[in-house]
Amino acid sequence: MSARLTVNLLTAALVPGDAIGHYILTLRRLLGGMGLRVRLYADSIHPDFPAPAQPSTWYLPTGQSVLWYHYSIGSPTIEMAAASHDFTIMDYHGVSPPALFAGYEPELARLCQQGVDLLPQVRGRFATHIVHSEFARQELIQQGYSTADIHTLPLVVDAHQWHSSAATGALADWLKQVEYLLFVGRIVPQKDILQLLKIFAAVHAHRPHLRLVLVGSRAQAGGYQQEIEAFVAAHGLQTAVLFTGQINNPHLLRQIMANARYLLAVSEWESFCVPVVEAMACGVPAIIHPTPPLPEVAGEAGVLIDKWDVPTAAHTILNLLADPTRRLPLQTAALGRAPRFSDRALGQQLATFWATHVTPNGRLAI
Repeated sequence: MSARLTVNLLTAALVPGDAIGHYILTLRRLLGGMGLRVRLYADSIHPDFPAPAQPSTWYLPTGQSVLWYHYSIGSPTIEMAAASHDFTIMDYHGVSPPALFAGYEPELARLCQQGVDLLPQVRGRFATHIVHSEFARQELIQQGYSTADIHTLPLVVDAHQWHSSAATGALADWLKQVEYLLFVGRIVPQKDILQLLKIFAAVHAHRPHLRLVLVGSRAQAGGYQQEIEAFVAAHGLQTAVLFTGQINNPHLLRQIMANARYLLAVSEWESFCVPVVEAMACGVPAIIHPTPPLPEVAGEAGVLIDKWDVPTAAHTILNLLADPTRRLPLQTAALGRAPRFSDRALGQQLATFWATHVTPNGRLAI
């Protein structure tokens, strides 16, 4: 394969700790290992993002390169990508329903609506498409995209980060002494933190020593944050619920993840949910509402609850916590399932995808 072939990875934002940003870093490493030149572009680049990147407007098609566009929200670069005369790949991460941000983040709701509206307009204008779940694949099919041009690749977690030796030290010792449930992700309406708190409050009433740790940024949806604070105060959960903020230190995050009893995920919408995979890599099962594609991602390592039936959901969680033997087969399933989402698995499938759909016969398929 020619070392001169350039792959341009373009996305809306490159932010530390973001699932798409991590995936792009992994692609950069794997594609580089395949002898390709890789360049990163984004509309917005956080100054702490751990790789050199350029503004999206700096991307110039040559007709002899690859443009790998990561579609997740509205952006002027969507049309630019669709019009490129390079070999174009749409990597579809799904677009959050705009209604989830209405009343909280009007500009974010507008961008999500733009992403939804543009999706059918760029149908047939990319050479091929990548998704990361059957749920996302079906979304594209419903928009009229050709099944023959949609290919599934795994989203990944860093194998070195999540399969390292057991953590030690004062924090690890403290975490092992505390029984807690865990949420990881942005504290936004999409993740339905308020409903998660209702379930936890019902569990906590019967298990008062239990804690809930929520790891994630609270920088968005200020009104929603106020509703959360009001709920916590009204139910006397100030010492039972811990908001850590966003954690970018992988070793600290792994300690928190590995010592949790269960991960909780009751989102209103998800495109994948990488924290479920991260938890599985640590041997931590997930308790999930059956929002697609959560059951698809968690598989046999997930326990389904109906988040709207709070008493029954709480009863299920209490039974799991009361009988540690029920966790053992779930833990085994989690550890067995996690390798499907490793960088090794992505590397193998990426090589096949590349040889079959991008450079068949060793030449770029333009």
